[in-house]
Amino acid sequence: MDYSQKPFIELAKAGKIPGENSIPKHIETVISNVFIFDKTVYKLYKNDNEFFNKGFRDLAPKKDRMDFTRRDFKWNQTLSPSIYTKLIGINVKNGKVEIVEPTDDVEDIVIVMNRVDTKDVLFEKLMRGEISEDESFLMGKQFAEALKPAQTKPEGKYDFYKKFEPRVSDLRDWIKNVSEYISVEESTGYCDFLEAYRKNHREWFENELTEELVHGGDMHSHNAIFSNGNLYLMDTYPPKEEWLVDHRLIPLYRMGTDIWALSGSKDMFEAFVKGYEEGSGEKVNREFDKLYIVYASSIMVSYLYMLQRTDKDKKEAAERFHKFIREYYRTTKK
Repeated sequence: MDYSQKPFIELAKAGKIPGENSIPKHIETVISNVFIFDKTVYKLYKNDNEFFNKGFRDLAPKKDRMDFTRRDFKWNQTLSPSIYTKLIGINVKNGKVEIVEPTDDVEDIVIVMNRVDTKDVLFEKLMRGEISEDESFLMGKQFAEALKPAQTKPEGKYDFYKKFEPRVSDLRDWIKNVSEYISVEESTGYCDFLEAYRKNHREWFENELTEELVHGGDMHSHNAIFSNGNLYLMDTYPPKEEWLVDHRLIPLYRMGTDIWALSGSKDMFEAFVKGYEEGSGEKVNREFDKLYIVYASSIMVSYLYMLQRTDKDKKEAAERFHKFIREYYRTTKK
């Protein structure tokens, strides 16, 4: 008989998790079911999302789903140990949830987190204009410090020149999903620019940048919390195997570009970079600006336009980002 997650999901929605005494807020994402209680959050990765299983990573097989969940937890706990607390195993027997050790023999494994206030999501605070330059500097410093233990050198042989090519191809397909907002002509311009940059700097990509490849994450302002002067990173494990290894400065530019585009302030971006330099103890090579800002902007503007189809609150953010990338891209031609 095929395993179904539905019995656990229904019990969790009803608050029937041992140790909990309330009804949680249930959030269903593309790839997970999340149950938010007063102090604790439980996250279960889905085994039946056809879009994700075919396009990103197949989580249908139990072994693969458990392996992904364990790696996801290890990565996120390294970045934010005060939020990601533990893994638990779950079984459903006689209509009740049993919490056990997260071994290979359990029905599923679940990530347990401490609850954070969603009003402190960095994306939302940037949209409301609630981040100062001093805070942006502080975030940059903390961001660099958080990344240090996570950005380890990968095993195996890589070539960033070859590795960045499918990134551009993926981006072309990604932006095509919002062609009603970003014309094919416009998106082709961004992607052609990235591809030409790669080809024109082949030796740099093959040598120096290849030496700077590290384990990377999916870093952007939706996956960051800034609360009481502290930056927390959440849910940043890459959903696709090919994205596990990246150039070490891409996270800086993904987060920094969000700060610039959503706040409308280049000074905020510069403060974030300066903070990052202090936290990392090294100067950022600003030769990366054109490449990575266009790359980061192309990803995020498309993502926001996708979100606003079902969440109209994201329309303003998408339009801010669209205005930003158009204006910034023009500067690359000078």
